Amino acid sequence: MIDPELKGYLIEINKNLNRLGRQSKWHSFLNGTLSGLGSIIGVAIALTVIGWVLNVVGVIPAFRKQVNQWQQVIEQSLQVKTTPSSTQKK
Repeated sequence: MIDPELKGYLIEINKNLNRLGRQSKWHSFLNGTLSGLGSIIGVAIALTVIGWVLNVVGVIPAFRKQVNQWQQVIEQSLQVKTTPSSTQKK
């Protein structure tokens, strides 16, 4: 005789295996891809928030210098793109 508690676990495992067997491979692939993508996005957001908080607090002063350099480069590139070229004819 099988213990009733063990029998209940075995029945539940069997139901789960049957459910998994009915899923298509594309459904499983899509589910895994979306789970991985969600994990990557979550980590990126968490690292961004942690970096921002540490930057505001001043724990990472070197990071602040790097951010200022990046801002200057971005501002310069935007100014170059928005300034009309002197070679254009009127």
